[in-house]
Formats: sequence, structure tokens, C-alpha cells
Amino acid sequence: MAEETKSASQRSLEDQLGSVPFQAGAEEGRWKVLRYDYPTLEVEVTATDPFGGGTASYQFQLACDNFPALGPFVQRWDHAAGCRPAPPSKGAPGFVEALKDWGHVSGQHGGIYRAWQRHAAAHNGWTAKRPDEAWRHDRHITFIMENLYALVAEQAAWLARSCAA
Repeated sequence: MAEETKSASQRSLEDQLGSVPFQAGAEEGRWKVLRYDYPTLEVEVTATDPFGGGTASYQFQLACDNFPALGPFVQRWDHAAGCRPAPPSKGAPGFVEALKDWGHVSGQHGGIYRAWQRHAAAHNGWTAKRPDEAWRHDRHITFIMENLYALVAEQAAWLARSCAA
């Protein structure tokens, strides 16, 4: 697509995807882009438990329309099947809580339940209660990726400890 036909939102996202911080995370193996078709970004996030060495990988879909004015809508994703998998029933408490089923509108999946996620931010006043975790238009896409990495790392540690027990 010619640069002049791209929206400001698309140019902003693509600039951030090509940035040193985002690319450094990819080179370190923390995440990789599985598919990008603006405004949809599908990624895989991988973390290793530093103590037990166990690894966990999970896939996510980010809807980045109106980025960065709106934070991405983020949900766990199955790239091969092209759908959202069922929420985990076991795992690290923060991981299970973040990926639970909840609806921001009756009958509609709300995505990852964290203050930085588009729909969850407004739920229960999270933006006001947790400004350190809330999305702001001046934040970088790596803010989301680092938060996803932290969730996956928590799950990797939980999995390593549950297998060792």
C-alpha cells in the first residue's frame, strides 16, 4: 500500500512495529509477529522460567484500529484455528484472571482483563485506579507486548513449579 494512502493510525502502528524496542523484543525471542493485516496484529509471546527453565508460549490477537488514540483490543488467540480458545482453567492466578471470560457488553467477550486493554480499561474505573497500567496515546506498542510477556512469564513459572511438585 502506498504510504500516502495509509491512515495516520496505520503509519503510527507500523512505525512502532519497526522500532528498535519492538524489534529488540522479537530478536530476544520474547515475541514474534505471526500475521499483520492492519488493523489486526497476531503475535506469539514466549517466556522462560528463569529458575526451572520451563517455557510457555501463547498467541494473542490485537485489534489496533484508531491506534494509538485507543489502546488495542487484546485477546488470546489460536492463530492456526483463527479463533479465540477457551479460557485456561488452571495456571498462575494472574494469568487465569487476565484470560477469564468476561463481557464488557452482555454476550460479548471483553478480551484480556487488564487495565491496559481497550474494553477492560473502563471497567470498574481501572484507568483512574491504575494509571500506571492504563493505556495512554503516548504509550508504545511494546508497553502492551511487555505486559503480555509478563503474563506469559508468570504462567511459565507456575507451570515449571507445578510440574516439579
